[in-house]
Amino acid sequence: MCNLIKTPRRLLGLALMAALAACSSDPAPTAPSDEPSAAQKQGPIKDQGPWEVGDQIASGLANGPNIEILEVRANGEGDVCGVGKSATLKYVAMKADGTVMDPGDRPFTFRVGSGEAIKGWDVIVAKMRVGDNFTLTLPQDLAYGPSRGDLKFDMELLSFR
Repeated sequence: MCNLIKTPRRLLGLALMAALAACSSDPAPTAPSDEPSAAQKQGPIKDQGPWEVGDQIASGLANGPNIEILEVRANGEGDVCGVGKSATLKYVAMKADGTVMDPGDRPFTFRVGSGEAIKGWDVIVAKMRVGDNFTLTLPQDLAYGPSRGDLKFDMELLSFR
């Protein structure tokens, strides 16, 4: 029985030593490049406002594009909505080229994070404050999928509770 316990411990110890050795080795130097990195091409990744044109909101998709703020009309005040709240917003849904798909004739209310709206709305509205008003690009994987491509939304958070 003792050997059975020692063997997993030895394997765990060896694995831990290998992981530490890999972490401590210096990466090979790279030649400087005039080409901006992916992080430099995108705006800063933000968790909440105040929003600025070019800000990126992490999509949560592995290797997926982020949500990008294209225009800011107003920055709200107060607490961030968060997940689990009932949020009401005004919106206009557009194709990436600006063609209006849904004029959002009346405010839309949904529970943030519940899947009652498209995935991207769960992501972005959770980070909004009442009064935030902007235009953003939503990657197709956070919208209606490849059949509709990336979408643009004018959004304004009116309230949450």
